[in-house]
Amino acid sequence: MSKYFITIEDVALLSGFDGNIDNDSINPFIFMAQRNDIKRILGLELYNKIADDFESDTLAGDYLDIFTNYICIIQAYYTCAYYLRLGVAKVSQNGVYLVTPEKTEQLTDDERNKKAEMYEKLAVGLELEFVKYLDELNLPERPAPSNINAKSNFNWMRPCRNK
Repeated sequence: MSKYFITIEDVALLSGFDGNIDNDSINPFIFMAQRNDIKRILGLELYNKIADDFESDTLAGDYLDIFTNYICIIQAYYTCAYYLRLGVAKVSQNGVYLVTPEKTEQLTDDERNKKAEMYEKLAVGLELEFVKYLDELNLPERPAPSNINAKSNFNWMRPCRNK
């Protein structure tokens, strides 16, 4: 896989996460967000085009706009969701344990999952906006509309009912 599109500094800047999270701790979740979500959203051809241009530092035009205004932000939000759900425990040869810094109070599983869900909803909202934006562009690598796999699980948004 190509270089990660974002760093812990990007995640911190875009999400409110502390920038002092250890890279070894968060990089697997940056990878998951890029591999599982960004690749799904862009489709393989557009993902490969953007990844190649990113690695060669030649992102420009619509591709740079997509990267800056959508990919980095969506990836940061999905990284946060993954980290909150999966990054609370460490696995080592001594077993599985929670990381608990001194003089802190841990969130409950329910509280942590609610925070993760909110980050995922932020990502999904931007993902749906991106799909509409992509309709305006004439990119040769753009997936056909029926092949775009955007999430749309806004269970917190309900249509208004007329009384």
